[in-house]
Amino acid sequence: MSKRFNRSLLLLARQLRDLSQKDVAEACGLNQGHYSRIENGLLPDGPSQENVQKLAAHLGFDPGFFYLPDEIAGLPLSVHPMTRKKASLGEHTLRAIQSELNVRMIHIRRLLEAVDLKAELDLPWIDVDEGRGPAEVARTVRRLWGLPDGPIRNLTDICERAGILVIWADLDPGIDGVTMRVRDLPVCVFLNRHAPAGRMRFSLAHELGHVIMHKYPTDTIEDEANIFAGEFLVPEREFKHQLIGRRITLEVLIRQKAYWRASINFLLVHASRIGYINTNQSEYLWKQLSVRGWRTSEPAETEFERERPAVFPRMIQLHAESLGYSPLDLSKFLGISVADIHRMYGDAFGRQKLYVIK
Repeated sequence: MSKRFNRSLLLLARQLRDLSQKDVAEACGLNQGHYSRIENGLLPDGPSQENVQKLAAHLGFDPGFFYLPDEIAGLPLSVHPMTRKKASLGEHTLRAIQSELNVRMIHIRRLLEAVDLKAELDLPWIDVDEGRGPAEVARTVRRLWGLPDGPIRNLTDICERAGILVIWADLDPGIDGVTMRVRDLPVCVFLNRHAPAGRMRFSLAHELGHVIMHKYPTDTIEDEANIFAGEFLVPEREFKHQLIGRRITLEVLIRQKAYWRASINFLLVHASRIGYINTNQSEYLWKQLSVRGWRTSEPAETEFERERPAVFPRMIQLHAESLGYSPLDLSKFLGISVADIHRMYGDAFGRQKLYVIK
């Protein structure tokens, strides 16, 4: 039985390249109306092999990519923004993110065929209301996972042990993290590889909050995920104990940043939320941050190393080393250009000795 042309993947490939139907049709020597019928599935027998070859060559995909059976997933209603709301990102940006992540999800599905992933920690579902609010849910999860008091030294490792794939990606500067959940894959959290370490940890904790607490969208899910992240990373009781008897200054926040592995900006928000400082104190400190330019970029000397994902890079390394795939082989296997392989997965090649994940 011959494979069917998957028109959804043609649309996905075109959006990934940020091209219009007219752009692609002209480059491939096709009438735009004919191309539109291909993309909309209006040709009873699908496009000719010759036209598929032309389209694949122009879009930088292997022709076989367009015959894969994968379905396209929409973006979750929660897309964790750095400084602005999702709605202000614009449809163009959201389409670009959706196409990039869908291509990656197709790749993950292929890569998992050679890998046996086993979660060490249960990933719970806890209704935010029945769990007595997001802060209490965070405390419950810390207890469930047997996390000791104090800072979480490596949040990425904890999430991976719970079966979550944490993956670095080139996201829009306004997006820190996105969680993709489809029925036949592990939960995948994509983090902006360009974010500082503190913001990356907060984004991962925020996405973890969504995974654990939220199945359906509400007007409060972003605030709830923020509260979960704050309590999960910096428990209120211990944070207050660290600060007791101290006047909050930028110097104190810098020391707390090193201890908790959290950004100064986050710690100031957290101190306000738990009621340790009042509105006047908070406004004064925010002005001090603004004067120093620390609201957008905290001092380099206060930064700590970003947590690198381990599981997903090992999946790439398994194919590259143990299975002997070259970048060219991997590009054919995943149906995308060698340039895209290096762009998407170049940091996973040769980083450490590979082993099969059990």
